Amino acid sequence: MLGVDFGSSTIKAVAVSGNPESLSIDAWAEIATPKGSIRDFQLQDIDRISQAVKQLLRMLPNKYKYAATAVNGSSVITKITQVAGNINQTDFENIVMMEAEQLIPFPLDEVSLDFEVLGPNITDTSRNDVLICAARSQSIASATSVFNDCDLSVKVVDVGMHALTRAFVTLEKSLQTTDANKFCAIVDIGELSLSFGIIFQGELIYSRLQDFGGSSLTRSLATFYNLPQEEAENVKLKGALSSYTDIDVVNSYINQLTQHIKRNIQLFCSSSGNRTVDILMLSGGGSLIPGLRQQLALQLEIDVRHPDPAVLYQHKQVENFGHGAKYMTALGLALRSFTPCQI
Repeated sequence: MLGVDFGSSTIKAVAVSGNPESLSIDAWAEIATPKGSIRDFQLQDIDRISQAVKQLLRMLPNKYKYAATAVNGSSVITKITQVAGNINQTDFENIVMMEAEQLIPFPLDEVSLDFEVLGPNITDTSRNDVLICAARSQSIASATSVFNDCDLSVKVVDVGMHALTRAFVTLEKSLQTTDANKFCAIVDIGELSLSFGIIFQGELIYSRLQDFGGSSLTRSLATFYNLPQEEAENVKLKGALSSYTDIDVVNSYINQLTQHIKRNIQLFCSSSGNRTVDILMLSGGGSLIPGLRQQLALQLEIDVRHPDPAVLYQHKQVENFGHGAKYMTALGLALRSFTPCQI
């Protein structure tokens, strides 16, 4: 399946082949998201987005039949509940639906619902932990409509943070072995938002979304250097920040980002009883600022890593390919090709 990530800045696609033990990225590409077509993570202008996706597909070397995409933001609810493990499948599903009515703040006739049994509860092994996910059906219908226009069949609609977790765990094998019992914070920096999560034993156990992203740096550059917004964005994206050193605009932004990450870590620790996190992983286009990883490691005093999906790209002859951090969610979606649907 082709993994397609609808971002507020760009739409990204990744295709993978092989198997989880021997994986390669066959192709990836991105195209600018039409201005104003995505608001609050919701696809608003289906026609313009469809045209953009068609252009994106023409940039890929092969044709694809199937797609996996994700929903994000306030339209998605994920909860973990406990259900007795010794009941039949029909009763089990009925109990999950009753639990969902209590946990999900939307009318159930307006949502698409799915669940997965995670395994026995740690404190009561007679009960299973069950992950319940719900998204507004309209969000899923909008994405499906885009892919139908592009002659692609949607096989999977995932949750963005779960796809991101899958990519991190695939790239950083230590999260399944030597670092499995460590608390790993993941930070995905988009144009308008910062996604924060905690991985433990290879699973996402905590997540938050904040309204802070790379656009904050763009605005600061535009204001200080009296640049048009689009030119400031190009300065940031094309790595020309070193030419703009009259004031420490970049370090100011990094300091703000550090404070947001610190606050998220504190909130997780206070809610979980843990003292700190052991590892921090970066992704997203906003993580490509030169020196960001080093600055965060210095200020947070933890192990900060920046996994690069480009190491899996099979066409090594391509020069100036750059770091692939912004493709992490799309990679996680493409990896669903190797994950059977649970129900």
